[in-house]
Amino acid sequence: MKKNNKLKKLLNTIRNNWRIAVVVVVLTTISGYLLSAYGIEKHYITTFDVMVTDESGKPDPVSATTAALLFKSPNIYNEMNEGLQVRFSYREYEEMIKISQEGGTGILRAEIDMSTAENSCKLAEIYLRAMPEVLSGYIENAGITVVSSPKMPEAPVFPNDMLFVAIGFGAGLIISVIGILIIWKLDNTITSADNLTEEYNIPVLGELMDFDREIDYLGR
Repeated sequence: MKKNNKLKKLLNTIRNNWRIAVVVVVLTTISGYLLSAYGIEKHYITTFDVMVTDESGKPDPVSATTAALLFKSPNIYNEMNEGLQVRFSYREYEEMIKISQEGGTGILRAEIDMSTAENSCKLAEIYLRAMPEVLSGYIENAGITVVSSPKMPEAPVFPNDMLFVAIGFGAGLIISVIGILIIWKLDNTITSADNLTEEYNIPVLGELMDFDREIDYLGR
């Protein structure tokens, strides 16, 4: 009987507070979307692949690896600043531009990470145009073959709006469940004669009937 009373009390708590729970879920879901759309800096990544070759025309992994480390040259940074019409520091460019090498192939992949798709693609194009001139000072007769060209990213890689909406929705559900359980645990309302006897060990001599409820139930 005690378990039945607790279950009835929990169901009664849910019935009395479900509207608040719904509001909490809706607000956290909206907050998740707003945070993703306006509260977090977006990251658009443009990629392109190039093959670096030496004067013999053959891929040289050593030259490619060296080339990946040579983009700290002031020449290329100046050209990028002029093309974007802004001035970023060397450290900022190092964070925006990542170079990786496919082992043993001589192919370099550049990833340009910026807060707008337009600037990301524009910087990638400037970077690609500047590579031959920069490499020529370090690799004799360096050749660059474009394997894949930069393309405008269609959506940011981070944040993902749907992911943040789902997180907001899940957080709202968790908060609502925890809130209802806390209210249920703190609620010391007596809901039945059995509940009074179990909680306080007080004998019940009689129970008044709820005539309004009975009349509604009987339909008269």
